[in-house]
Amino acid sequence: MRKLKNTRIYLWVLLTVTLWGTSFAFSKIGIANLSPVHFLFLRVLFSSIIFGISLMVIPRSKKKISIKDLYHLIFLSFIGISGYFIVQYSALKYTTTINASLFIAISPIFVALYMHFSKNESINKLQGSGILLSFLGVCLIITNGKIDGLFSGTSVIGDGLMIINAAMLAIFTISTKDLLKKYDPFIIIAYMNISALITLIPIAFTNNFISRTSLFNVIGDIQGKTYLAALYLAMFCTVIGYYGWYRGIKELGASRTSVFNYLNPLVATITSNLLFHEGMTTYTFLGSFLAISGLLVNNKFKSNPAKNDFSRQQI
Repeated sequence: MRKLKNTRIYLWVLLTVTLWGTSFAFSKIGIANLSPVHFLFLRVLFSSIIFGISLMVIPRSKKKISIKDLYHLIFLSFIGISGYFIVQYSALKYTTTINASLFIAISPIFVALYMHFSKNESINKLQGSGILLSFLGVCLIITNGKIDGLFSGTSVIGDGLMIINAAMLAIFTISTKDLLKKYDPFIIIAYMNISALITLIPIAFTNNFISRTSLFNVIGDIQGKTYLAALYLAMFCTVIGYYGWYRGIKELGASRTSVFNYLNPLVATITSNLLFHEGMTTYTFLGSFLAISGLLVNNKFKSNPAKNDFSRQQI
């Protein structure tokens, strides 16, 4: 019975990573018709409606959060949802979905560096080798094998933003630890989405340096496929994805669950080839091999894996 239960959990996590791997391509469909912040608003609106309906049937005692934790939750909603996806969607304007998925996959490296410099966990020589491998892989992907490509071309803008995105994900996963000890993951995710929706309203419906124009001015021009892309991301990548991921963490632990995240670039590559015919150059392939190998080395030879088990989650 236990074996059957674990098999079901593994299938849930595999489904989650598969859905997340497709998210970059569907996001690119959405931002082709809308600005990043306007498309993000649609996605968060749809997911918040689903979470809101779900919260209505959950007992009040299970969804009560203290005021002190509420401020923490608002910060997380920015670093993990509103700010996070604005950066990611902006990056997808300039880089490929393949590159984006590869850069997101290096977020555990930022976690390891943070834990080292905060003196919570030291980096041993093997971990250091893994980080160096990942860094070399990232350089190959950005430059496409040409050193002068490091500071030229439009893709470097998107690649740079995706590296910032990976760092934001690392901060988010580390900062979520305390809340998930006190509250049900679904409740936290639901409140974060609703909080992100509230903070996005003044940005999406005013003229500012992020959205340029109000969503009211472009709402009549939104194509049907843009609505469908936002609905797909909200329902499958946010609601179902979060559920499957946290169910895996609860039953399998963060260490074993996080290993599945290495499949993300593979799914993203297949999806981008099917939808956009994006190819993988030799240098992108070599760079991704180095980056993923470095991640595996870093994950395998952690000084004290139990101490930082939780920090390897991805949302």
